[in-house]
Amino acid sequence: MKTAHKTIRLLRQFTAQEPDLGVSDLARRLDMDRSGVHRILQTLVAENFVEQDPQTRLYRLGLGVLDLAAVRISQHGLLPIALPYLDRLRDETGETVALLVPDRSDAVCIAVVESRHSVRVGYDVGERIPLHGSAGGQALLAHMADDAFEAYCAAGLTRFTARTITERDMLRTTLDEIRRRGFAWAQDSYIEGVLSAAAPVLDPKQRIAGSIAVAGPAQRLSVETLPEIAAAALRVANAVTAEWAGLNGAGTQARIGLRPG
Repeated sequence: MKTAHKTIRLLRQFTAQEPDLGVSDLARRLDMDRSGVHRILQTLVAENFVEQDPQTRLYRLGLGVLDLAAVRISQHGLLPIALPYLDRLRDETGETVALLVPDRSDAVCIAVVESRHSVRVGYDVGERIPLHGSAGGQALLAHMADDAFEAYCAAGLTRFTARTITERDMLRTTLDEIRRRGFAWAQDSYIEGVLSAAAPVLDPKQRIAGSIAVAGPAQRLSVETLPEIAAAALRVANAVTAEWAGLNGAGTQARIGLRPG
């Protein structure tokens, strides 16, 4: 196995659920000897991509990773257009707003404007959410090609809560409904006690490029209030889609229609 491949695989072992790992654990996961893992880690430490806790001796991702991520995120054409709209949507709904983009089998958060409430739903920039697990992910999946949908389902639909959709046919029905009404909403599907609504953003070629999601705790949101939140997200997503198309000289500005639920 090439060293570059080993290095990338090693970096991918660090997750939000397991941010700190030791040499032995990494060696076992990668099926490598400890000395080989240690050499790679020392190179990554020197370049600030990994750092070691002096007390626990465990390793975690370093700030150098953030530098690369910031460069990539800043290059996304959607980001500078969407940011002002995210602020307005947060002010209108009072809840946390996130901009998500598709990446393989996940929705990745590239921007977030947090609610001003002391109790709020939090997103982290760079956070990955399975596409079937939330309204933001479902809004993306609903506008992907059929072969992408089938490949996603074939990999397995992980259950996160009792309300997570884990059956292909049920997910297909849900996505059909999302396309029909123009937005997605979800209750307790990824995290218990969280409700969310989202709408898709299309690029100037009318391809799915991202979704704008609003999420809040069950103590403030309910299935009765979600349609209003979803309609607000849809208006903003349509405005972002239209502005992006206009900046790129697109002849037709795509717009997702709002239909009765």
